[in-house]
Amino acid sequence: MILLADTSILIDLEYVGGIAILPRIAPCEILDVVLDECEHASQPGLVQNIIQSGIAVVETTRDLASMATGMRRGGVSTIDMMTLCHAKVNGHTVLAGDRPLRERCSEEGVAFRGSFWIVEEAHRLQLLESKELMKWLSVWPTVGRRLPAEGLERLRRLLFEE
Repeated sequence: MILLADTSILIDLEYVGGIAILPRIAPCEILDVVLDECEHASQPGLVQNIIQSGIAVVETTRDLASMATGMRRGGVSTIDMMTLCHAKVNGHTVLAGDRPLRERCSEEGVAFRGSFWIVEEAHRLQLLESKELMKWLSVWPTVGRRLPAEGLERLRRLLFEE
């Protein structure tokens, strides 16, 4: 499995210092246009952390942009559609932090995962201590992430069992 990260997942992971965990879970890629979106004053180290983590940057093509533009509708941006299209063509799994992209992935038959899955995998693979992953679950709601309460509770129970 190759993971293809969208902007929102990377922003969320930057808040908790977790960018480097992705390539330890599975090979991970990011489109160059997504990397450009990550360049923002609110998280000045994000782009550097993505590059240093070993996440591969994929150059986008006009064909990919055309495909994405033709499929775009609703609340999914062109860049998110480019992510979806690249994943669909190459059989990758999208790491999506926003519902509209996850819904489109589902409609298009593209595998996707989210923040909870990253926490579960980091725990399962013993990449971080449960205490650190519990911090992630505490930080995300404070930075505007709306995460389902039942999912948060399930993860807290999983991490607390240790």
